Amino acid sequence: MEEKRENTAAEEPKLQDKGLSQIKPNEKRGWWSIAFIWVGTMICIPMLMVGGIFGGALTMSSIFWATLIGFAVCCVLMILGGIVGSDTGLNSTMCSTHAFGMTGANFTMALVIFICEVGWFGVQTATCALAFNTLMLQLGVSFPFWLSCVIWGVVMFITAVYGVKWMAVLNYIAVPLLVILCAYGGFYAIDTAGWGTISSAVSENLMSLSAAVSTVIGLFALGATCNADYTRYCKTRSDVVKATAIGVMPAALLMIMVGAIMAIGTGNFDVTSMFAGLGLPIVAMLVLILATWTTNTGNAYMSGLAVCKMFSVKDSKRPLATFICGALGIVCAVAGLADFLNTYISIIGAVVPPIMGVVICDYYVICKGKKENWAPVRGINWIGILAWILGGGFALLETLGVVSVFSSALDGVILSFAAYWILHSLLKNTKLAGSGEMTIEEACSVAQ
Repeated sequence: MEEKRENTAAEEPKLQDKGLSQIKPNEKRGWWSIAFIWVGTMICIPMLMVGGIFGGALTMSSIFWATLIGFAVCCVLMILGGIVGSDTGLNSTMCSTHAFGMTGANFTMALVIFICEVGWFGVQTATCALAFNTLMLQLGVSFPFWLSCVIWGVVMFITAVYGVKWMAVLNYIAVPLLVILCAYGGFYAIDTAGWGTISSAVSENLMSLSAAVSTVIGLFALGATCNADYTRYCKTRSDVVKATAIGVMPAALLMIMVGAIMAIGTGNFDVTSMFAGLGLPIVAMLVLILATWTTNTGNAYMSGLAVCKMFSVKDSKRPLATFICGALGIVCAVAGLADFLNTYISIIGAVVPPIMGVVICDYYVICKGKKENWAPVRGINWIGILAWILGGGFALLETLGVVSVFSSALDGVILSFAAYWILHSLLKNTKLAGSGEMTIEEACSVAQ
């Protein structure tokens, strides 16, 4: 009985700490389980939102190629970063501790997650509020937009604090319903408008292919940097490739194309109006509310964790951190961030992916792609930070139209890669490179 009590008592801390622990060989799993996680991640409202944006700005063939190229770039970054996770058994933040240092990696990754998650919380809170208002109008009730944002924003971040476990169960309902609605919406749009009309539709305000590629990369920028969180469970490098490519590419391409088809077929290019135009307004709004609710709970939860990580706040303060992040997200929703979604995505696509340029160069060039040459670095590796700033800064200038090469997201990754290579060659023996290496066991202990 005593042994049983000890094992049970130790189980909960182990589960809580697993995100910071090194995954051992006997804890690895089949690649298909990782692929399924990514498939579920791809089936979400933001994919449809970008599809709607593209539907009003590009031809169908351009949408296809922009999505294919953009997610191909994402998958390459994910695979290269994911292999680091598979080789070392460490999550994404820990995998960047050689490139940025322990302190630098913790703050950098947490800052990126915070910016992305708070922004997406605001966008999806606004989407949920619009869907709720549309539903209420069907019932003869009118709500101010700002009030709906506040109500649903509060519901979502409270859920993130107290209801994460049962929201996971609710997600099992929301995802299949969203799939069914998308299938119906695609066929409805084609039947209503005709495939010839949809396939030949040309917008008056065309987006360039390079801008569309950057939008796609920006849409999935955070996912592209965090693949190691999942692939650390992969047994081999080939499993990383299969889990990423099969889990991401088909579902992402399908969701964005369906979003574009529904947008062009209904003549509505924002996701709420798009769903309302499918002939089932009440059902569509209920599914939209449920889908955004389940997804946005995760946004609030992750943003709260990121704040705790950035400022080394104890987990007991996470509810307060989540509240603050939720309040910021509500402000973003009321202020109309969703109306500038493409700009927001483009900015994320500029500043986030260059992180992977640094990490990839560090592991495959500096450490020669061998885990025995890799180890966490104490303190801050300012070489990595500076390379990221250079790559992200240049990409941001491209996004703002100051300079132009090809795609801001891709250009930023290439520049950060090159900058880290050059700077490391020049400054590797200086104090800018951090405070010395440490073992993985030491790093995990410090992180926990």
